[in-house]
Amino acid sequence: MRAYFFLLLSGLVTFVSAQSYTERYRPQYHYTPAKNWMNDPNGLIYHNGQYHLYYQYNPSGDVWGNMSWGHAISNDLTYWEEQQVALSAFDAPAGPLSEFYFSGSAVSDDIHSSGLGNSTRTPLVAAYTSYYPNDVTLPNNQTVRGGTQAQSIAYSTDDGLTWTEYAGNPVLPLPPSPYEDQWRDFRDPFIFWHEQGHHWVMVVSLPQLHKLLIYTSKNLTQWEHVSEFGPANAVGGVWECPNLFPLPLDGKKSNIKWVLMMGINPGGLAFTGSSATQYIVGSFDGKTFTADADSAYDPSSGKANWLDYGPDYYAAATYNGLGNFERVAITWMNDWAYATIIPTFPWRSAMTIPRKLTLEKIDGQPRLLSTPHSNLQSLKHGPPLYSKHWDSIPTGSVTLPVSGKVLDITLTFSSGKSSKHLGLGVRTNGMNNGTIIGYDFTTTQMFVNRNASSDASSFSSLFPGVYYAPLHSKDGTIKLRILLDWSSVEVFGGRGESTITAQIFPSDANTGISLFSNGDAKDVRIKVESVSSAWDISSHK
Repeated sequence: MRAYFFLLLSGLVTFVSAQSYTERYRPQYHYTPAKNWMNDPNGLIYHNGQYHLYYQYNPSGDVWGNMSWGHAISNDLTYWEEQQVALSAFDAPAGPLSEFYFSGSAVSDDIHSSGLGNSTRTPLVAAYTSYYPNDVTLPNNQTVRGGTQAQSIAYSTDDGLTWTEYAGNPVLPLPPSPYEDQWRDFRDPFIFWHEQGHHWVMVVSLPQLHKLLIYTSKNLTQWEHVSEFGPANAVGGVWECPNLFPLPLDGKKSNIKWVLMMGINPGGLAFTGSSATQYIVGSFDGKTFTADADSAYDPSSGKANWLDYGPDYYAAATYNGLGNFERVAITWMNDWAYATIIPTFPWRSAMTIPRKLTLEKIDGQPRLLSTPHSNLQSLKHGPPLYSKHWDSIPTGSVTLPVSGKVLDITLTFSSGKSSKHLGLGVRTNGMNNGTIIGYDFTTTQMFVNRNASSDASSFSSLFPGVYYAPLHSKDGTIKLRILLDWSSVEVFGGRGESTITAQIFPSDANTGISLFSNGDAKDVRIKVESVSSAWDISSHK
């Protein structure tokens, strides 16, 4: 990330020194805006060698409100440069704050199907939800009731830096029959090009009904409702932020499956009231998504396929514009149960690291796997800080001769005859405080315990907790990869079939690492690597 960033706040450009990126709890390799509130990632697109990250943003405060699209650009998904606000509620066509810009997506209109912009520059087209807080008459003389959520588009001819709203907005003013009564809950369009059908596809959520509506278009401005899906796997609150994309199963391009991914809030596994991300595997013919029988469940079953088992992984979005079925996701690293009161300042909320998504068969069933993007390696320099191999580990705990607040840790081990638990304490003070990350041999689950992770846990009674994810050994070996930052842990189990993402807010003095065992784990190996700050441009070589 650059040494200096700029934000366009109500027309005023404010420069923020890199010195401010050392605030307490400021993530060092997870994206955060310089200041103010951020939530869902939006409009993720790779275009002309650059990764664009748009996101829900409040230009004037550190809690939800005045929703606009913030913007950052990266050449490598690691070092980000914050840009001016892309779509600002203060600049809405019908007047300041007459329209909020909710979540959406973006595509490159390479065939100039939309007729937007000019014939010499390929337009980027963003689809988003326009939320109108009050009754309003738009510049095109459309009248809209207060509280309406409708789908709109905007276009850019300068590679995503500035945007012009389509004069005919909203392009989808209301849900189709028989769902007209859902005009207050109709949002989060995900658009993409369907090569076989030679048309654009839009997936939009009816959140309260757990339904996803599918539309097609030849020009991105006129849309036809063609099908719907839901409410399979609806185990909790509203459905939001859908994504639909193809992936080869087990890397075989002769066997393409489609993945439908959406957020659910509340309804996650972490605790009552938590946010989460789920997915369903199936097929898509350009108009209709059909779930595989072993991936969809009756809502009454309480079963779902979870992309992450932690409390802080919501509204996952994936990049358009990548080739060869590559699919990279970034997710809001927070939970609506306490999002507005986490103890950070002058920003609030971070994104997860970019994760590569693949589809592999595990225990006979296609599973969506996620692993840290390989570009994270650019932040690691030199030999490991610490590495060691033990033939066996007896019951007990030992403080390791290594410490840190920003680390990449790999731990592998096997079960002994009496193994019960094995794991690490990170950001510990050598006594009881710290975040506990480990594996339960008796239940075949990995876990994260943040009951003592924070010296600021009093901000919410819902913040402490223990989170579990199923994880079976591969050839008798368990592998955990732990990405530790100043205020978070992301734990990847096995090949990425299970992950747990959790914020932590420890004391600055808590930097220790300890190894613990209950039983006699075998062949224990650990590697601890340092991770440079992405805010330090000098480390970008």
